[in-house]
Order: sequence, then C-alpha cells, then structure tokens
Amino acid sequence: MVRWHEMFAAQIGLRALGAGILSGAWLVGAKLYAIVHAHPPSQASMGEWALCAVLVVLLVAGNALLFVGPGLWRQVPIPGRWSAALIEPRQFDVLLDGRTVRASKHAGTKGADS
Repeated sequence: MVRWHEMFAAQIGLRALGAGILSGAWLVGAKLYAIVHAHPPSQASMGEWALCAVLVVLLVAGNALLFVGPGLWRQVPIPGRWSAALIEPRQFDVLLDGRTVRASKHAGTKGADS
C-alpha cells in the first residue's frame, strides 16, 4: 500500500504548497520593508515583531516543503540509546562488599569484575 505522501500528486502538491507559502512570505516581507522605510528610525512595535516572526515561520515552512517535500514524512532509523523503547536491559555497576558486580542479562547470573 502506497502512503499518501508517496503518490505523485501529493509530491507535486506539497512542493506547490511550499512555493505558495514562499509567495506569501514575499508579500509579508514586502509589507515589512514598506513599514521599515516609511517611518523614521524608532523602536519596533509588538505588531512589527509579530510580523517578523510570521515571516520567519513562512520562510522555514515554505523552504522545507519546496525543497524536501514528501521527504519530511520519511521514516528514519533511531539508535537504541535515543529511542523511548528499551531494546536490551541496561548494564550498570553495583558496588557490593568492596568489589564490583555487573548485572547481566539473566537475572540469576552475576559475574565479578575486578
């Protein structure tokens, strides 16, 4: 079964959506440019900061969709040490009676490490 993002129409649609978002970012950038050059230098208002934040989000999302497209949903392998599931029992050292005992995979067996 083909996943939705692997279909040709979805690939084209995701990249077209990215181009559309970048077009919207261009409009927001043009508005910011007009605001900056219309007034004498002063502190930026909260609305101008919000418009800058919107511009950054649009640029990041648009570039991700345009250049990576369906690759954003590709599954990548995660090493065992970074995954949430415990794949193998953890190894730990316990200090017992002056010697180190290492816990093994089998609960009943213990080996002494000196």
